[in-house]
Amino acid sequence: MLLSLAGCSPAARSQKSFDEIRTLVAGKTEAEVRSLLGNPDHREKLPFGDERWTWWNYTYLGKEWAPEVRGKIVHLEITFAGPLVASAGGDEPSRWRVSEPYGVGF
Repeated sequence: MLLSLAGCSPAARSQKSFDEIRTLVAGKTEAEVRSLLGNPDHREKLPFGDERWTWWNYTYLGKEWAPEVRGKIVHLEITFAGPLVASAGGDEPSRWRVSEPYGVGF
């Protein structure tokens, strides 16, 4: 009975830990993040024009986390901030970058 229940628990969609992904996407544009992680499961417009992308059950908390949460599967949220000054070519979202320092969360 326990073996069948263990097979039903969700698995992280990525082989990379949350911390590895946070390092990987730091300073990247929307286009670069989409290329690295694929399309998000959800997009949300935030006040002041920022945008948050969410991937459900995407990653896990790695060895740097406390033992009681280590290995826990979490949603990945990345917030993108637009350029402070719009370029002459317009405010293209593909040029938006991961918001620092708290742009990646779970």
